Amino acid sequence: MNNPAIEKLKQYLEELESVQDFDSLEAKAEHIGLINQIKSSIGQLELCEKHGINSGSLVSVLPETENPNFCYLAVHENESSNPANWEEVIFNGQKIQFSGGDLVIRK
Repeated sequence: MNNPAIEKLKQYLEELESVQDFDSLEAKAEHIGLINQIKSSIGQLELCEKHGINSGSLVSVLPETENPNFCYLAVHENESSNPANWEEVIFNGQKIQFSGGDLVIRK
């Protein structure tokens, strides 16, 4: 089932994109800005839908550090408290290093 909020925004976007006449250059620029905001909002909602993120999801920000070379890794602990037994998680075939300020989202 399609998200009704996304569908409404898409309808609104179609209405906005059909407008051709503007009273001034400033009005046209403001209109284009609104179109861009609506497109961005649709994209954000679609991303949340795709990944099951909702208003109850836990969003955490990784702490910033003093060391610019510091990074965070996602690891699979393999039921061991010994880091030597941990394996780095591969995302779409790649190792990913996270930085301070990156988001961690728990559905």
